[in-house]
Order: sequence, then structure tokens, then C-alpha cells
Amino acid sequence: MQLLNPLRMNDWNNRTFFLAVQAFQFLFIGAVALDLVGYQIPVAREVLAFLYLTFLPGVLVLKMLRLHNLGTVETTLYSVGLSLGVLMLTGLAANFIYPKLGYVRPFSFWILFLTIIVVVQVLLVIALVADRRYAGPDPVVTYAPVTPAAPFLMTLPFFAILGTYVRDEYHMVTFLFLLLVLIALVGLAVGFDRFVPASCYPLAVYAIALSLIYHTSLISGYIWGYDIHHELNLVNNVLTPGIWDMTLPYNTNGMLSIVALVPIYSLITSLDPVWVFKIIYPLLFALVPLGLYRAVEKQTNAKIGFLAVFFFVAFFTFYTEMISLARQQIAELFLALTLLAMIDKSMKQGTRAFLMVTFGFAMVVSHYGLAYIYLLSLVPAWLLLVFSEHLPAGIQKRFMPMQDEPGRPRKQIRTLVLPYILIFAAVAYIWYSTVAEGATFAAVAGIGEKIAETLFAETLDPTTAQGMQILTGQSTTPLHGLAKIVHVATQGLIAVGLFATVLRPGRWRIELEYLAVALVFLLINVAGIFVPFFASSLNTSRLYHITLIILAPFAIIGGIALYETAVRLIRAPGRTISVRPAYQALSAFFVVFFLFNSGFIYQVVNDSPTSVALETTGDKPIFNDKEVTGAKWLISAEAERPIYVDATRWWLMKGFSPKHQRYLPNNASRIESRTYLYFGTYNIVQDSVRIELTEGAVTTANYVDAGGYIKERNRIYDNAGSIIYYR
Repeated sequence: MQLLNPLRMNDWNNRTFFLAVQAFQFLFIGAVALDLVGYQIPVAREVLAFLYLTFLPGVLVLKMLRLHNLGTVETTLYSVGLSLGVLMLTGLAANFIYPKLGYVRPFSFWILFLTIIVVVQVLLVIALVADRRYAGPDPVVTYAPVTPAAPFLMTLPFFAILGTYVRDEYHMVTFLFLLLVLIALVGLAVGFDRFVPASCYPLAVYAIALSLIYHTSLISGYIWGYDIHHELNLVNNVLTPGIWDMTLPYNTNGMLSIVALVPIYSLITSLDPVWVFKIIYPLLFALVPLGLYRAVEKQTNAKIGFLAVFFFVAFFTFYTEMISLARQQIAELFLALTLLAMIDKSMKQGTRAFLMVTFGFAMVVSHYGLAYIYLLSLVPAWLLLVFSEHLPAGIQKRFMPMQDEPGRPRKQIRTLVLPYILIFAAVAYIWYSTVAEGATFAAVAGIGEKIAETLFAETLDPTTAQGMQILTGQSTTPLHGLAKIVHVATQGLIAVGLFATVLRPGRWRIELEYLAVALVFLLINVAGIFVPFFASSLNTSRLYHITLIILAPFAIIGGIALYETAVRLIRAPGRTISVRPAYQALSAFFVVFFLFNSGFIYQVVNDSPTSVALETTGDKPIFNDKEVTGAKWLISAEAERPIYVDATRWWLMKGFSPKHQRYLPNNASRIESRTYLYFGTYNIVQDSVRIELTEGAVTTANYVDAGGYIKERNRIYDNAGSIIYYR
């Protein structure tokens, strides 16, 4: 049976497209109306609203651009990226325009609901007019017996959902253990050409990515982690008054991915912002590996694309630290889409330029750190490309043989050009210097000044160069030391892969723009190890995670290059070399890498476990209902006096009262009088508080007895999960 492919609506004929959009909009409005009058169909409003917001505006923009026959994966990715861009711009415009018209709450349900419907209708009219001559064949999908791999892969996210539920309710991690084993088996199956055919690689990539994110993000009924608490506070600062105050001097307050996108999803889907962060943002963030897979596959092959993405998602930052950085999740999606557009030389130049500028703007207003790193890489990458074009003809033929392929223009049109860099830089400067009182621009300038002051005096100093401290620091156990060796080996593979690509570009067929940015990203990685305060501004693990967006495929290329070199040394020259054993060895290696990073191995042997999902004890920034209730009570009772919390509970309180919280000092006598002291469950059960000390760029933590902090203090609140003291 054949049906129209719903993920490629922009390729449908205009009449069918118009009717489908209106029917979908009718269903969406109907579900919302029924929900508002009290006739709730379970999850109907949430699902339809999510699909409407996430796909429809982008599909309409694609049709406006007359972009067709991109394929299911790319159409889906571009649709989501463009939809998010439209939503953020809609929220921004509403925040400025409606107050001038007398509507003082632009971020309220009815105003946004009606505005988005009008925006979609306007985009529909423009799209039909712009694409009125399109008459291509409608794309169809065949619903026939499929490989068993497809339904199996689809169950992986449900294992994550079930596993986190059982963990929270019964403190059992059996299903989460099973999930990690299944993901490891999928990685091996692809490497050994078993069970998972190449046609299922995109599904496998998305399913694995979403499962890994959900197996941590869905822990507890509240958000957990670090920065995300401040992000939630800023979202509530928009939802409560119904307007975004762009003057609040916080870096994150200038990020539309937080102050516009989350309120829009929350209001239209009727989900609490907590669940927007825990459910919807993972659905969006899991598209990043899919975009990377497609970008790598187009330049190499499907197997290298899958293994590169498996490496990327296996690194622990993807499903631990990134859970706490919603703004960076969205920004990374725009970076992946930028790369995908950058390498697509079949697209019209004007269309590609529009996409790259649009995604660049969206990146700027989504996360300042990622935008600055990307901008930092663009100028040297552009200089490398310009330099390569002025090399002698013989050298160009040696190192750029793809230029001579039949049917390929001798002089390729570069996508990474100076006007694009200048536009990106101008947008970043204007946005960061004006929004949030210029806090973002000032913060980055401060980091640059600190690096300049210490660059030559403190280079290689482990107290200021966080990457150096990690490399030279003593591992807690021999097994953790082995894991460090595995990590270093992956970076060695990346270096070999880049070297092999530069020497034999025709063998690996990596686009020159992609290769130039990759070389700069490798230098950024090196800077994270040696340059003082460079990596610590983001954290070394986050910096490495960001660079893997570009560098991950070179680890696979490096492994294959090493294998081919070894075989040539052993066998007689001239014999054909099969790379199948290389794929098998690499899949096994990265499965081991994954089991170390996920904490699976440490948990099995009980060797200093690291997994927030598998380890249910210990002090983590994961807070239960009683802790959240206690924090809310304290803020509602008294929000003006200082509130002292230890280093872990500090993040919980930051989501409620960022102005009044104070770190517990290492000496209890330094606590001021007429202040509050908040204890969470860990403090109560373990009679211990976490005290952090920072030296240069390195933070160390110690746990000390809690008794000294509560002497002569009165207990004014106790719900058996949190206690509040006052003196």
C-alpha cells in the first residue's frame, strides 16, 4: 500500500498541499477548543500542537523557497529548523508590537494562539503563490512488510521512558541497563552488517539519540542539572507577567531559545515549562545527530556516517551536561543545519545563502557560547580556503582532486564566503551588545581579557588550563585511568583522520569548507588543553562535545586509514583492501567507549560509578518533590533576605531566587544573621553539606559535617525531605 509521505509535504501538488494544511489546522484548533471547554482527549492537544508548531511553518517556508526533492531526512530537518526560527521571530515581534497596540501581555495563550494561526495562513498564501508552477510527482511511502530492525529501533525510546519511571518509583535500574545493552548491540550490528540495513540507519540514529537523552532527562518529576534551573526561572519571568523583559542583565535572558520558544510551546501545548524541557526539547535535540549523519553520509558513506554519529552520542556530555543546557540544545541543531546547507552544492546559491544566514541568526539568539565558537572558527577557515585557491595548479590538483570530477565545475562556488562571515559577526555584535543590557557581550569580552592576561604567564598551568588539569590529573581508579586512555585514543584517531583527509582528499571526498572548519575546530580542541581559562569558560567536556559536531567523522576515517596502512605493510602491494574489518573493529572500539561513558562498566563492577541514571544514591543535582516544595515555600514566605544553600542545592534555589541565594562558606561562623539556611534530602540523610572551592579554572568539592551550620538556628519548616532554618 502506498500513501503520501507526510514528512515531505512541500513536495505534494498545490491542491493536495492546501487541503492538507487546512485539515491539519482544523484538527489542531479543534483539539485546543475541546480542551478549553473541558472535553479533553488524552494527549491530543499536546501532540497536535507540537506537530503544528514544529513542522508546519518550516514546511511552508520550504515551499516558499521552492525547495523540492530534498529527501525525507533533509526535508524533516530543514522544516524543524525553519519552524523554530519562525516561532522565535514571532515571539520577538509579538513582544515588541503588541504592547504598543495596548496588549500588555503578548506572551499569553490567546494572543500567541491567534498570532501563530495568522502567521501560518500568511505563509501558506505566500508559499502557494511563490510555488504555483510546481507540478512534480507526489512523494509516496510504501507500507509493506519491513525489516524487523525498524520496530525494534522504535521501541528503544520506550525502554528509556519505562526505565526512568521504574527507577524513580522503585529505585530499580534493570530496564536502563537493558537499554544501554541494546544500544551497544545496535552499534555492533551496524559495524558487522547484521540485522540493521543501511535504509534504517537514519531511524537508528534518531532512536539511539532520543533514548540516551530520555534515559537521563526523564529522571525525577522536576528538571535536574545546573544552568537549566536559571533557564526555568527566566521562562517563568516571561510567563508570569506575560511579557519578556529584555533588560534583565543575565546572559541567558538574551536567548530566544529560552525566553520565546519555551513559553510558546508551554502556552500552546498546555505543558508546564518543566515538561517542555524534559519531553519536547529532547525530541528536538535528538535531531542534531540525524543532521550530522546526513552531512557525513553525503560526503562519505552511510557506514561512516552512522559510526561517526555513534561516537558523537556516546560521549557522556551529549546525554548528561546537555540536559541542563536547553539553549545550547537548540543552537546545536542550527549548527548542524548550517553544516548541512554548507556542503550542499546542488542547492541554488541564493537559497543556500538564505538558509545559512537564517540558521546563523537563529544560532546567535539561541546560545552565545556556541555562536562565538562558530564565529571564531569562520575567519581562519575562510583564510585557509582563500589560501588554498592561490596555491600552484599542481598542488591544487594533488590536494583538491574533486575539482576535476566529470560534470563538476572546475571552480567550485564556495559557501563559506566573507559576506556571510561579516553578516554573522554583525548580527552577533548587535544582538549581544543590546539585549540583556549587553551582559553577554561583556561576559565574553571579560573571558577574552582574562585569556590575554594569562596566555603566556600561565600556559600549561593545570590550575588555569582546565583541559591540562584533566589530562595530567590522577585517575580515581585504574579502570577510570583506562577510560582516560580510551578518550585520548579517540582524539588520536581524529588527528590521524584529518591528516589522512588532507593527504588523500579524493579518497574521503570531504568538502573543502567542512575540512577547513574541522582543522580550526581541532585547533580549538588543542587550545582547550593549553590556553588558560579558555576551556573553563564552557567546561572542557562541553568544548570537546561541540568540536565533535565537526570532528567525529574524522575518528572513523582515522581508524580506516590506520587499518589500510597496516594492511599495506603486511600484504603485497597492489592487492585490494577490504575495509569491512576496519568497520568491525571501529564499531567494537566505540561500543567500549560508549559503555565507559554511559557509566555501564563502572556500575557493573561497582568502581566509582558515574552514571546519574544507573546510580540512585550519592549527591547529584536531582531534586525530589519535597525539596522543590520546600524551596517554593521559602520563596513564597520571604524572598528578600539571603538564603544559604550548599553547592548542589544552590542550583535548585537558582530556579526560584537567583538574587538572594548564597553559597555556604567553608566556615559556619561567616554566615550572616537574619538569614535562611536551606537543607535538601541529601543534607538531612547524610548530615553533610557540599562546599566548593575554586582555584583558577579548577573547582574542587568537599563534604563537611552539617551540624556546625545549624547550631543556634531555629527550624521553621520541615517536610521530611527539606528543612529550612532561620536565625
